[in-house]
Amino acid sequence: MQANGTVSIISLSNRQTAICNIGPDGIFFNLEESRCIFSRCLVPKSLFDDYKYVYPAKEREQLDLRSQQGSQFDPSEFTEKWPEGYDNEGRAIFGISLSTLLNCLNMFGTAGGASGGGYGSSGRHGGAGSGGSNGGASGSKYGGTQGGTQGGGKDNQVPQSVAPATAVKITYNGPGSSVYLALEDHGVITICGIPTFDPEVPVFHEFNEEVISTVSMKSKWLDEGLRDLDATSDRVFLRLSPETPNFRISSLGTVEALDINYSLGDVLDSCQLAYEHDIQVSYNFVHVLNMLKACPLSTSAYIAINQEGFLRVQFLHPVSENRYMYSEYTFSPLEATE
Repeated sequence: MQANGTVSIISLSNRQTAICNIGPDGIFFNLEESRCIFSRCLVPKSLFDDYKYVYPAKEREQLDLRSQQGSQFDPSEFTEKWPEGYDNEGRAIFGISLSTLLNCLNMFGTAGGASGGGYGSSGRHGGAGSGGSNGGASGSKYGGTQGGTQGGGKDNQVPQSVAPATAVKITYNGPGSSVYLALEDHGVITICGIPTFDPEVPVFHEFNEEVISTVSMKSKWLDEGLRDLDATSDRVFLRLSPETPNFRISSLGTVEALDINYSLGDVLDSCQLAYEHDIQVSYNFVHVLNMLKACPLSTSAYIAINQEGFLRVQFLHPVSENRYMYSEYTFSPLEATE
């Protein structure tokens, strides 16, 4: 893998630690702040030149059926479960310092470097791999069976750079072990070991399928709109309408009220609304500004609001030709009006 694959990891929130999941379809990084912001990114296995994941052996646990069968107890009755350090799907799960990981990946200053050939990793549980992937962020607009490869196009191409990308090999050998990075740059190989720890109990908000509105647009238009808002505002208002303008971002600051309007066919690539009337939801201004880290590193943004008013924004990050990463933010609402 190339170190420039860190673009979507950089786009995550300001927390110093993350919960990492390694599975057969790639590597997930999940962060949660104050139960109000949920952010994650997927490094799909298709970004790696070689990727290997080995499921751990399941542990047997005897079933005590005496509560249902009186005094009878059959020691041959048992169930199987994944060992500690793995989730209910057999993915490795652990906590890691996000800042340390990014510092190691950018050791040679080329984490945002060019596309081009690189080498990948293997290891017992984590590695690299080109070729098809069955993975993708669950419920992701851009994930699914395409597994990190998305149709190219002019707007999804990665700017070329004269600096060669640093190649990296990632290895993780199971619960209690460190994550090892072997970075190669111009023949110089550096090995870093990053300690892992038992993660806090994760709080994930599952964005349900009761989506009432969706918008897709180029990330640069969303970036410009957010940067134009009044910084003295404490909240951001999102309004969707079947009429033009179809999508509006507003702020109400101490100086002025500011509206940024987007229309279908002009800026918006698509806009779908479940109702025939306007929908408006407000969100914490500081929370929403976290997306400013993702916008410049991505090409496309997909915005969805569900029945509860939760906002989910997914970003597509080109890494090299026909190779992509994905990041996602979910924000809890302040209030919603219809």
